[in-house]
Amino acid sequence: MNKIIRKEQFSEKVFLFEIEAPLIAKSRKAGNFVIVRVGKKGERMPLTIAGADIEKGTITLVVQMVGLSSKKLCALNEGDYVTDVVGPLGNPTKIEKYGTVVCAGGGLGVAPMLPIIQALKAAGNRVLSVMAGRSKDLIILEDKVRESSDEVIIMTDDGSYGEKGVVTVGMEKFFEQEHVDKVFAIGPPIMMKFSNLTAQKHNIPCEVSLNTIMVDGTGMCGACRLTIGGKTKFVCIDGPEFDGALVDWDEMFKRMGTFKREEQEELAHYEEHLDSEELRVKSEESAAATDVVMDSDPTNDTIDVLTDRDAEWRKKLRASMKPKERTQIERVVMPELDPVYRATTRTEEVNIGLTKEMAMTEAKRCLDCAKPTCVEGCPVNINIPSFIKNIERGQFLAAAKVLKNTSALPAVCGRVCPQEKQCESKCIHLKMNEPAVAIGYLERFAADFERESGNISLPEIAPANGIKIAVVGSGPAGLSFAGDMVKKGYDVYVFEALHEIGGVLKYGIPEFRLPNKIVDVEIENLAKIGVHFQTDVIVGKTISVEQLEAQGFKGIFVGSGAGLPNFMNIPGENSINIMSSNEYLTRVNLMDAANPKTDTPLNPAKSVLVVGGGNTAMDSCRTAKRLGAEVTLVYRRSEVEMPARLEEVKHAKEEGINFLTLHNPIEYIADETGAVKQAVLQVMELGEPDASGRRSPVPVEGKTVTLDVDQVIVAVGVSPNPLVPKSIPGLELDRKNTIAVSEEMQSSRAEIFAGGDIVRGGATVILAMGDGRRAALNMDKHLKGV
Repeated sequence: MNKIIRKEQFSEKVFLFEIEAPLIAKSRKAGNFVIVRVGKKGERMPLTIAGADIEKGTITLVVQMVGLSSKKLCALNEGDYVTDVVGPLGNPTKIEKYGTVVCAGGGLGVAPMLPIIQALKAAGNRVLSVMAGRSKDLIILEDKVRESSDEVIIMTDDGSYGEKGVVTVGMEKFFEQEHVDKVFAIGPPIMMKFSNLTAQKHNIPCEVSLNTIMVDGTGMCGACRLTIGGKTKFVCIDGPEFDGALVDWDEMFKRMGTFKREEQEELAHYEEHLDSEELRVKSEESAAATDVVMDSDPTNDTIDVLTDRDAEWRKKLRASMKPKERTQIERVVMPELDPVYRATTRTEEVNIGLTKEMAMTEAKRCLDCAKPTCVEGCPVNINIPSFIKNIERGQFLAAAKVLKNTSALPAVCGRVCPQEKQCESKCIHLKMNEPAVAIGYLERFAADFERESGNISLPEIAPANGIKIAVVGSGPAGLSFAGDMVKKGYDVYVFEALHEIGGVLKYGIPEFRLPNKIVDVEIENLAKIGVHFQTDVIVGKTISVEQLEAQGFKGIFVGSGAGLPNFMNIPGENSINIMSSNEYLTRVNLMDAANPKTDTPLNPAKSVLVVGGGNTAMDSCRTAKRLGAEVTLVYRRSEVEMPARLEEVKHAKEEGINFLTLHNPIEYIADETGAVKQAVLQVMELGEPDASGRRSPVPVEGKTVTLDVDQVIVAVGVSPNPLVPKSIPGLELDRKNTIAVSEEMQSSRAEIFAGGDIVRGGATVILAMGDGRRAALNMDKHLKGV
């Protein structure tokens, strides 16, 4: 948390805050902004940095009390703490010697304009400043602006101070007075639009700052996208400053009003949004807890005995049944919540879990192969037969111990990994035309049993070697890497950009598939063995790789994910209520936007269109269904080509999702407010196979369908987020802007390793974990000089 050192009131609704944030103060530049969150239920709110004091370790923010989040912030006083402050974000202002510049600040826009004025003056420019506001009360920071300006004109709408008129009147006075080389304008969008038009009239370039709606501020959600120069740009990554002549102002005005109605309703119930519980309970009894009474005393066998195929207990177990008897056992069917009921609840897990009897019976199906091909199919090389055989003999805690010997997240992997395409696809049963052993179900069972029993074992840790290791990102790749490195004796620090640890496990996967409490326990277990976690730190922004190395970090693993949502670049795609799956799932999963007592808004929808055919598309459509909408899933290929897990497709159909395959959006039509009202779909047919082997979809000439919709969720993949890679000098990227690594997961900079989506561009949880394990193995060798 960040302490408020000073609070100053400028007017009834305008306040200045000086907040402790030493890393941000040290790294911020003119034009940067931060994301602020007040309270555990708070919304992530972008605010431009008005100043910084490196010696005091503080940043200055000026806030106007206009909405729920700003009202909660303005209610805080000196000595109080802001829950989260993350940054600096965005690209800094391009400061150089232009000649004569006009800096136009409207209302609160003067605050973010101040560091730009100071930087421009320090660069040798003649600075002419225009300060504007509705009245004298809204003219702020005048003394500081005058200190760094050659001339200042003050304009007020009511004439209560300075001259009567708007900001453009003051600009025209300077234009008439002398030659001006460039204009900078910050303030309300309408003020920036007319400032730009005024500058254009005189053929003067005008730079504007566009802090729009945001969720994460790092490019992950795509909520801040705008049309700039005919192309879609992300304000938090590509901006926030742009050439005002290129901005689609009408689109911006409409998008700024995306959640206006929802925010007004939230503000009307302000008291309900105040936190009554600051500390979140991270571990609670599972609603689907299995019977945790053990049938036999837990074994004290070492991991070597538990995984030894020639151990006496293992030989007796193999001899207890003939292989033919084992193959005649039917594969277990996972118990599930009723489809009609589960489609109404976001937080209850669909798969209920196996009972002890079901797990032990399914474990008997494993033939305990001498050369287990299932292990070859597992990206983290879990000793699958060993953990299953321990389940068969009733030693469930021992099974969990075997799993945790190689996997940092067994309860997670047992739920979300595509076992049918990995370990189970290599099962010997398939060669006998029988269903594979339910490895994923058994993995989940063992991990859940251990957690619910309260007898959680921790892996053995090598003696501390005193070597510090940094991990960028707390998703599956980073967590897997951190777990392996801490076990090897390293001092491991994980830096997460968001306010919660877990990465995609928290923001991307709904609780009906992966409950947060499951992820939290896995993270707590890593913390117990010595992994340090730090949220609200963006490596490359808050702190650089060079600074980490200066602090003694000898190795760095980048597992920052892909995280930049793809869009289709079709007409109308920037309409209100068209979101990336990243934004939609982050709002619902991480920010709990569907809960009326949280601050993050989400517009209600009756008819939702989800575009895509992967697991993320399934997560999105099933979430929308749980929020009360009629949902149609549109996919350009046939169902056979869908990359989503068969189980997810099955569950979606059972829950009433309408599948519309061989259709592809080509245009969205908006109403007079800019909100989407219809989707025009091109009818497709399958042509020849593409490079991946799937048949390519081709349009059926002249055939389209138009659907009435009030919300669209685009789930057509992600691209690598450039934020981290481009901040590291000398780091080689491949043509897709992913980090180029060797087979050992080592980058072009010897001390930096990487894995997961930032390397692959898009991968499963278990593949990312496999990358983390391989990187840990090879970084250890590198640091030891092996």
